Amino acid sequence: MALLIHHSAPRMGPPAKPRGVGLSISAGLRHIVAVTLCFLSLYTGSPNTHAQAQEPSAEYQLKAAFLYNFAKFVEWPVDTFPDSTTPFTICALGNDPFGSSLDAIAGKTVRDRALVIKRIRSGDAVTGCQILYVSPNELPQVTGLLRSLHKAPVLTVCDIDACAETGLMLNLRMADNRVQLDMNLETVQQTPLKVSSQLIKLTRIVKGQP
Repeated sequence: MALLIHHSAPRMGPPAKPRGVGLSISAGLRHIVAVTLCFLSLYTGSPNTHAQAQEPSAEYQLKAAFLYNFAKFVEWPVDTFPDSTTPFTICALGNDPFGSSLDAIAGKTVRDRALVIKRIRSGDAVTGCQILYVSPNELPQVTGLLRSLHKAPVLTVCDIDACAETGLMLNLRMADNRVQLDMNLETVQQTPLKVSSQLIKLTRIVKGQP
């Protein structure tokens, strides 16, 4: 299956080199990240915050912003959502390193849908997710996870070295105190997701299957 490239993403300036992926990757994406990070910096939490939520590190505030931004540069099939009121869901599988950063982006709007956060415990079924963050403790079970998600319109994300080479789609890899993006196009090609060419230009392409 040929990779589907979506060309209606927000207009952006010339992409930065992959080593510079971060707050300066492009004018359009920089603005989105900056606004998101501003929101995150003002978030103070509430008594109802999820029990796993802790004071977020700067690294995971930034990574939460990237998860939110990915939703703006990837298109999901219309039939992914049962109706117009179905929310857009970002899921975190396994140990949650984000603290309150994910709670801070909950309630924002993604493609005219309310954004919700869903935390999934190890061993539980992964359902209803449009973006799925897979924590490092879940990587030993990645083969079974990817088998269960085969061809499903779920953008899978991880954040340790070489995790995209296991078959997950995007890696938020830290290098020189910056977030750098790896993309496994081989895995993306197996799904109906339409990925913006602008996002693809900002990634290092890697290969690998579970």
